Amino acid sequence: MQIGGREMAARLQLRQGIIDRLRESRGIPSEEVMARMIGVDRGTLRRVVNGAQPSGTFVANASVAFGMGIGELFEVVVGARAAA
Repeated sequence: MQIGGREMAARLQLRQGIIDRLRESRGIPSEEVMARMIGVDRGTLRRVVNGAQPSGTFVANASVAFGMGIGELFEVVVGARAAA
């Protein structure tokens, strides 16, 4: 997509602080337990928490695991596309 003549890319990322808020409010004891709830390993959860784009499966599983809409957990971020 182009905005103002620049090539831009949109991607999903977790909303800031949502994982910590969910752990606290739902009494989830560790990242390991939370990762298992989503169906991923702890490393994958950490990468997504740190800004990596989640897979479609991660997004769907997190939504189901926490009973929340995708828009409650994730936000769309638009930035300049990296040069090839």
